[in-house]
Amino acid sequence: MTSIIPRRPPAVDLLLAAALTLAGQAEIWTPALVPGVGTVVGSVVVLGVTTLPITLPLALRRTSPLAVLVVVFGAAAAQGWFTTPPEGLATLTALMVAAYSSTALARAGTHVVSALVIVVGIALLGRESGDEAFMAIVFGAAWLMGFVVAQRSGQLVRLTGDNRDLADRLASATAVLAEAEDRRRRGGVAPAPADLAVLTGRELEVARAVASGMSNAEIAQHLVISEWTVKTHVASILRKLRLRDRTQVVVAAYESGLVRPAAPPEGATADD
Repeated sequence: MTSIIPRRPPAVDLLLAAALTLAGQAEIWTPALVPGVGTVVGSVVVLGVTTLPITLPLALRRTSPLAVLVVVFGAAAAQGWFTTPPEGLATLTALMVAAYSSTALARAGTHVVSALVIVVGIALLGRESGDEAFMAIVFGAAWLMGFVVAQRSGQLVRLTGDNRDLADRLASATAVLAEAEDRRRRGGVAPAPADLAVLTGRELEVARAVASGMSNAEIAQHLVISEWTVKTHVASILRKLRLRDRTQVVVAAYESGLVRPAAPPEGATADD
């Protein structure tokens, strides 16, 4: 699946980065006002500065999800080299969001790379086996959730495309039917572009299926033949009847009587 990458960070990501940045700074500068945060160890200034590259890059999580993952996890690991990390909820949330975004919003083919980045990040962040196990569960779950979301999104995109194609074909078939019905009412039914007798029995079956709005794949399934064979028959029909495209095949099928519009219900008027 290929994600649609926006050119500019959306407002929701800007707000997310700002909120986590403010929360992270609050945990460092005013720990007593933040529930669950203990005494901050180390230089408050150094902690405040080194926390910024952990939270601020999340504003770009849709435009550069993999790069944001590398920067956020790298900054979190580097923070331990300069001072004692506060290990606050804001930092943990930022890392989880980066892990999730690396699969949910990234381009296809980068999921393995993002997983490796997370594994390396956990190894650099963990101080003991208990820490590494906890981070593996939390960040692994975020990565997996993003992967599932990406797969579902891809399925929805493909389904939307299939529905749009079906709607286009139905609209085309409806227009042809309306034109044929209008000619019938006016008594001006035109002859077929060519004599359908030149078509073989199988070609007539394919022509009927085309006139009903079926795709090549649907015709192949309906007639129990290969899609390549259907394409060959369609090409032969176009050549024999001297037609340009499938739409003209539909018109020829209705005008020649090979396919007829469904009869209106008994008792219905022409304007019903």
